Amino acid sequence: MKRLKALLLNLTCIAATAQADSIVWLSAEFPPMSMTQGPHANQGYINSLFAYLQQALPQHRFTESVVPWPRAMHMAEQGGPYCLLAAFKTPEREAFLRFSKPYGHVLPLGVVISQEQIERVKPYLDPAGHVQLERLFKDPQMRPGIASGRSYGSLIDDLLKTTHDTAHSGFARVHQGESTSALFNMLDRRRIDYTFSYPNEMVYFAASHQLLRFYPIAGSNQLLPGRLSCTRSTETDRVFAELSHVLEGQGHQAVFQASYERWLPAYLLEHYRHQLAQLPAE
Repeated sequence: MKRLKALLLNLTCIAATAQADSIVWLSAEFPPMSMTQGPHANQGYINSLFAYLQQALPQHRFTESVVPWPRAMHMAEQGGPYCLLAAFKTPEREAFLRFSKPYGHVLPLGVVISQEQIERVKPYLDPAGHVQLERLFKDPQMRPGIASGRSYGSLIDDLLKTTHDTAHSGFARVHQGESTSALFNMLDRRRIDYTFSYPNEMVYFAASHQLLRFYPIAGSNQLLPGRLSCTRSTETDRVFAELSHVLEGQGHQAVFQASYERWLPAYLLEHYRHQLAQLPAE
């Protein structure tokens, strides 16, 4: 009888261990990072990584919930069986999310102009070809366009704040929804002279706009680490541990890099790969 009870107990433990965790991955429409609609649906680099992780952990049930980004962050903050692939690590988010080691790295925001404006930007480039943004901001003849309510990172945000009341009486602003496409439209129509974007965003939208050019920003050209994150909940304990184990391998890196590079302009590929090669081992 004791042996039978021990056998049943072992079987129960095995069944519990084998039982899948159900995890909801929170995401938003961020082309070309994450896309669920249109001709490039599921061809973003986050889409590719998500598919890889699904295959790597078939023992779990993964579903995806595509919601506006503020809603995704609110849901994660409330807690639950949630994980994300597009949330940058910040001290505020660490209060309710735990972050993995980087699964890959992306180029930071830069300055985007129309090709016909290249000569006007040249005086503001350093020897490496990076825009000296503080000097550019001081030129009242070069008008920037920005998205209201969007954070462009501390360096750009601080410069926007300090120059708003000096060189410029006001920047051209658009609402954050569909802001990237709207700002590129303004470049087309010469209503602004430059804006800020990730290089892959520029490539994605370039088909609908005139020729555009991306420039890194001096002092803000370090690669940004992408990390997966899960809520600080017992519901995600096992999945987070197993996802972290997957990231100890190399397979995901090739998947991510190939998909990311697809959305980079050719003239940035060498720069991107050189930056990758300089990264310290984690």
